[in-house]
Formats: sequence, C-alpha cells, structure tokens
Amino acid sequence: MPLFKLLPFLFSVTLFLSAGLLFLVEPMIAKMILPLLGGTPAVWNTCMMFFQAVLLAGYGYAHLVSTRVSVSRQFLLHGLIFAAGCLVLPIAVSRQWLPSSEGSPLVYVLLLLVISVGLPFFVLSSNALLLQKWFADTGHPSARDPYFLYSASNLGSMLALLSYPTLVEPYFRLAEQSSLWTIGYVVLLFCIAFCAWLTWKCRSACLQNSQEAEQPGAEACAPDDSRLTWRERCWWVLLALVPSSLMLGVTTFLSTDVAAIPLFWIIPLSLYLLSFIIVFARVPALVHRAMVLLLPLSIIGLIMVNFSDLDIPKWVIFACHLVNFFVFCMVCHGEIAGSRPTTKHLTEFYLLISVGGVLGGIFNALIAPVTFNTLLEYPLVLILGALLLPVRHGNFPVRGKKWREAILYAGTLILFAALTYWATKGWPIQKIDLSWLANLVSLERKEINQLLTYGLLGLLCYGLVFLKRPGLFGTGIAALLMTIVVAEDLNRTIVHRERSFFGVLTVTRDADGRFMNLSHGTTLHGMQWLEMEQRYEPVAYYHRMGPAGQVFFEFRGERKKARLAVIGLGAGTMAAYAGPGQELDYYEIDPAVKKISTNPAYFSYLSTCQAKWRIILGDGRLTMEQAPPHHYGIIVLDAFSSDAIPVHLLTKEAIKLYFSKLETDGLLLMHISNKYVNLAPVLANLAHEEGYAIRLCGDDGDDDIGKFGSTWVIIGRNESDFGTLPWKEGWETIERKETVKVWTDDFSNLLSVFKW
Repeated sequence: MPLFKLLPFLFSVTLFLSAGLLFLVEPMIAKMILPLLGGTPAVWNTCMMFFQAVLLAGYGYAHLVSTRVSVSRQFLLHGLIFAAGCLVLPIAVSRQWLPSSEGSPLVYVLLLLVISVGLPFFVLSSNALLLQKWFADTGHPSARDPYFLYSASNLGSMLALLSYPTLVEPYFRLAEQSSLWTIGYVVLLFCIAFCAWLTWKCRSACLQNSQEAEQPGAEACAPDDSRLTWRERCWWVLLALVPSSLMLGVTTFLSTDVAAIPLFWIIPLSLYLLSFIIVFARVPALVHRAMVLLLPLSIIGLIMVNFSDLDIPKWVIFACHLVNFFVFCMVCHGEIAGSRPTTKHLTEFYLLISVGGVLGGIFNALIAPVTFNTLLEYPLVLILGALLLPVRHGNFPVRGKKWREAILYAGTLILFAALTYWATKGWPIQKIDLSWLANLVSLERKEINQLLTYGLLGLLCYGLVFLKRPGLFGTGIAALLMTIVVAEDLNRTIVHRERSFFGVLTVTRDADGRFMNLSHGTTLHGMQWLEMEQRYEPVAYYHRMGPAGQVFFEFRGERKKARLAVIGLGAGTMAAYAGPGQELDYYEIDPAVKKISTNPAYFSYLSTCQAKWRIILGDGRLTMEQAPPHHYGIIVLDAFSSDAIPVHLLTKEAIKLYFSKLETDGLLLMHISNKYVNLAPVLANLAHEEGYAIRLCGDDGDDDIGKFGSTWVIIGRNESDFGTLPWKEGWETIERKETVKVWTDDFSNLLSVFKW
C-alpha cells in the first residue's frame, strides 16, 4: 500500500489535531461558564478537576477496549461514541441553566460540564491511547516503539494552549470559537475513520506465520511474555505525581507570591507538556543524564533566590521557579519514558501516568487546602522530587546494614536542620566586617552575608549527591527547606493565618507596631492603625487624601448618598466613609475574609461603623442582581488589585447591571491599581460605548501617613454627576484605545492590556 510509509505522519497529524481540540475546549468552556457562576477560583478548580477525571476515564476506556475487544469492534465502538459526541455540538451554555440559590454550585458545575462537553471531551481523551495502540498493530517498522506519537499529541496540546490567549481569544467571540471547534471535531472524526481503515488494511495481528500478514511490508508480532511488577507501576505513578503537583504548586505560588498576573497557569502547563514532547521524542540519553545532574543545582539555586534577602528582580525569581519546574519535569518524565514497557502494556502504562497526574491534582486542589494553612504543598513536593532523584540509572544501589543507613539519614536530617537554623539566625560570619568584599563586587554587606550563608548551605547539601544514596540528597533538602520556612515565620508577627478555598489570608502586625495588615499571599487587602487616636482613619489605598477620599469628601453632608455598595470587603476600610443615616452593603466572595474583617481583635472598621451595614456572601455580580433597581447612590468595585482579574466584572453586560442598580445620578467608583494590567482603556471604551462620562485619578503614596499610591476611575451618566471633581487636580479624562475592543461576556482579551 502506497500509504504504508506515511503511517507515522498520518497518525501523528491525527493525534496532533485531537490533542489540540482537547486543550482548546478547556479554556473555552470555562470562559462560557464564568459569567453564569461568577469569576471564582471554585469554578476554575472544578473545571480542572472535571477535565482530569474525564481524562482518566478516557484512558481507562481505551485500556479496557484495546485489551478486551477485537480490533474491528474497537473501530465500530469508538466510531459510534465519536459520532454521538456530535449530538451536543456546537458547545454552548445557556443562561437559563443558572442554578437556584439552594443548589450546590460544585455539583451544578460538574453536571453542566457533563451535559455540555462531557462526551466530546471523553472521546478526545481516549484518542491518544487508541491511536497509538492501533498504530502498533499496523506492522510498520516504527510500530515496535510507537511512543514517539505521544510527542505529537503533547505538541498539539501545548500549541493549542498557547494559541488560545494569543490567537483565538483576541480575535474570535465565544460563539465563533464554538463553531470553529465543531468543524475541527468533525474533521477529526474523518481522520480517525481514515486511521482505522489504514489499521485494518495494514494490521499485523500477531499471526503464527509471517506469510499470513495482510500487508506485504508488515511484520508479524513477536511473542511478548513481558509482565509488569507492582514496583514498576507504583514507580510510574509516583514519578507522574510529582510534576503534576508541582505544576499546580508553582502556578499558585508564583501567581500569589511572585508575579500576580492572570492566566499564569498557561506557562507551567506548557512547560509540563514540552517535557513530555522531548522525552518521548527519542532524544539522546545524554539529555536525561544532564537533567539529572542539573536538578540538585536547580533546587539549591531556587532556595537561594527565593528565601535569601538578596535584591533580585522579580523576573529572575519568576524564571528560577520555572526553570526548576522544567528540570523536575524532564527528570521525572525522562525516568518514565526510559522505563516504558513494550506495546503490550502501552495503554496500562499511560493509564498509570494519568493516575499519577490525577493524584497530584487531588493533593493540591483537595487535600492541601484543608490540611495546611499556607502554601506548604509546593515545598513538600519539591522535597519529594529531591528524594526521588535517581542516583544510578536503571538500578537501585545495594544497601549496607540497616542501622548504619538509619544513622546516616537521621544524622543528615538533624545536622542540616541545626546548621540551617544557626546559619540563618545569626552565625559568626554575619558579624565579620566584609565591607571590603562588598565594595570589590559592588554589593551591599548584607547581600554578601546572604550569599555566603546560603551558598555554604547549598554547597554542603550538594555534596550529599556524591554519596550516591537514594533519598539522601532529598533528606538534606528537606532539612534545609523546612527549617528555612519555619524560621521565616518565626521572624514575622503573625496574628492570624487562615487558608480558604480562595487563598491564604494572613493578619500581621508591622515590625514597628504601627499597623495591622491583611494580606492575600503578598497582596495587601487592607490595613488599620494600631494607635487609638488614628485607629478609625482609612489608610492604604483608601486614604482621605487619595482619590477614594476625594470622592467621599465631595459627596458629604447634604450631598451624601443614602445607600452604598462595595464589591470586595478586604479589611472593611470603606466603612470609615459611611455614617449615620446611610446603608452600606458589602459583596464578598470569601467567607474567611468576612470572619477576619468583622473580628474587632483584628480590624474594627465594621464594628465601629455608624451606618447600617451588611455583608452579602457570593460573587459580586451575581448577588447584586438581587438588589432592587436604582437602589444605590455609589457602587465601589474593589476587586482588581489582587492576583486574578475577574473579567466578568468588567464586561458590557456587567456595566449595564451596575447602572441598573444605581440612582439616576449615581456613580460607579472602581479601584484599578494593578502592577501588571492597565484596565483604564477597557473602562474608557465601555463608558464610550454606553455614552457615560468617565474620569481617572492616580496619586502617589506617603508611608509616613499610611497612604499607598492608587488609581481610581469614576463613571457616571453625566459629567455633572461628578460635582466639582473634574475641576480638581489629578482627575483626568481617559482617551479611547482603538486596539482594545469592548469587552463582553462573549469576548475579552487580557493580553491587550498587559503592562509589558
């Protein structure tokens, strides 16, 4: 058959298309659901849990079918299920599907996903295994080791993932995306049918006599009596678990503690897929050995960069975390690829990898949030990965006497923990005058001390690698890393720390005793003076001398608004602007924030507020729909300075909702301070689209009076509704930006407003 030589190419293209569709539908369906159920992490996490579970189910189906059903029946069964997926296309989510307030959002999201995209996603999930198994039956010379097709599958996944925010989302609305995806699904159906036909024509069915093979160029299958041990199975699961958990851990850590930018999960996931592409692409063994040698240096370098007090740019920290994560993926996935079994166990092999991936996701998404009150899962999995560092390729070293081994490992743990604590708390080198060295290398004395401290600890830890004991280097890393984490907390005055489904909330006192602070990761959500004479004065972004204070000063006395609404509670600072005769409604999504802000032991803005106030839990946009029409005089949106931009609060439909709840001369006040995203053009275009007046004011901070620099935007139906604000210094008009389109529930583009 002329197409026989092209079989690897044809199967690779089909797998590439299948994986691309699989990873395009994930952000697409999640974006469809967000306007209905709110821009909460719960929605995203539930979607990811669903996709991981269905992926595992798809792998399980492929394994069962390929081992229990004849090849011809596999074609028929898979074709019928594939065609049945067309019944739910094009993918769409109706607003009429919005659940009642009594229903469970978690269960509802899962049911909605099952109905809208469950069957197509299930079919696409199983394609990778079935196509590789079918290719293995063709008798092609490359069919003896079909794992290279996994690289084509992951390449499609990675490119689809990267293309969604850069090529798909900016230029196509959701309805158009769904239509194009449907066309791709139908094209894939024909590609799958063609591959099935080629497999039927070229298959080598492990016949007793090679002359009986239907394809002249095909080879009869050799007898395969290989068996998998439970040790091998558990090893694959464990190796797959570490990169999966690290992917979620590094994403969460970086998005809250290093760089608070939206859609950050794309980069770690792309690196995760890239490692699979490389290790299954038959690269030289030298690459894997190099990664194994690099891993200890990568971990030690990350610890130094992340925990020392060196003045390192954030982009360098950002890069170190990603490089370390990629090296981990290359080592773990390289070990998996290097120990891959024969094609007889191909589907079970991939099924076990999927099990490890799901377990890693379960640990980060379900177990860690209820077990730890901080992001401890990230360092714990780093330690687990260090413990798994291979010291001899393909073999485990012969152990000596058990008591000697026990002393070695226990002694390493105790010695490194004690040495780390001593060195980081004040060892003698910190008292030595090293100013001459600091001047020589153009660094401060403190930085020299930090380099020597962490450099020596890292060097000693790296020395454990050369003892070639499995897990010994990981033991040293465990002692080093956990001691640093514990010592870091001991240096802070932590009043309260709590982890909710939405992140880690920490209440701390300043070292100088001036303020009580509320932080989400490293993002400050509010603060309050501890001095009694200033305790009830608004500070930080809400200072009376800042833009927010100017707005409430303008609308005081006879001009004050009777009813106020604030989306985003924080420490409750805005309550300082509400007085007798006023009503204040807070819309807050995180119950933990409510518990902290209403506790007078932490913050007293609400407990001493003279207005009538209440806190409404839930997504701000969805819960505000229940408010009476034209109810509020001012609506304050304070939800854009954290680690994720809730896009659904900034769409054309959302703006219409807010103004339907505002009085005829009501005002929409929005806090848009953000290091990475410039939301001003988005709001300018939305205001122009609706014919509203808009002004922006940004000012600088002043630490002496507890004032932070902030940027605020005010929108009204008419400029006369702003009072004298337009004539005050700093309140400027915002020009439209043609490159930024109007955002709707059906279209948004965060990349167009990034501060590159």
